[in-house]
Amino acid sequence: MVLAVTLLVLTVLVVPLLVLGMMRRFGMEEAATETALLSPGAHTVAWVVPEGEDPALVRTHLSHAGFVSVLDHSGDQRLVVECEPGNREMVRDIIAHAAHTTFDGAALQPSQLRFDDDPA
Repeated sequence: MVLAVTLLVLTVLVVPLLVLGMMRRFGMEEAATETALLSPGAHTVAWVVPEGEDPALVRTHLSHAGFVSVLDHSGDQRLVVECEPGNREMVRDIIAHAAHTTFDGAALQPSQLRFDDDPA
């Protein structure tokens, strides 16, 4: 009986606290990455995600290639990618060749891929 009560207490109290602690740490790491990438001195490129597109697949391709990215929701949804000036075309190529889908799974054909700071 004591063992059952102990297991119940551990399950109801300790496990949720551990999960909350891990989620908090992940959130703090994500916030630190976002602050670093959105700071004025960071070497980044920003791409406006087309309306209705799910940027998760593009972020996954960029992550596999070694690039760190965050979503900036101020104004238009922008994907901000940390990269040195010499890697801009590599990032552009990764984004262009990723499968572009909407949230419901429909395929999109992206138009000319431009970063925010590209000349018009």
